[in-house]
Amino acid sequence: MKFQDIENAFMFVSMAPQFENSAILSKVTGEIYYVSSIADSDELPDDVEDADKYTEIPHKNDLDLGKALVLEFVSEHLPEDFQEVTRIFNRKGVYGRFKQH
Repeated sequence: MKFQDIENAFMFVSMAPQFENSAILSKVTGEIYYVSSIADSDELPDDVEDADKYTEIPHKNDLDLGKALVLEFVSEHLPEDFQEVTRIFNRKGVYGRFKQH
């Protein structure tokens, strides 16, 4: 299994609204099955519900990579800058500006 394959599956799941696309990774074979509610989907194995054999690739929203994560990191690693970072992340449009850099 290649990292790029997992990354592509993550992008497939995350490019759509949550629960519209999914990708399921076989822990045994490394094969990834793609499922979409709006397009063609791969045929899933009969035992796809077996958590020992398969895992679902998360949607980006499942990873909680927002403000809370930033503040937790700053609190742990840069406590002297916590107030400043909190002030920065409380401004309107901060994520849009951050993504542009």
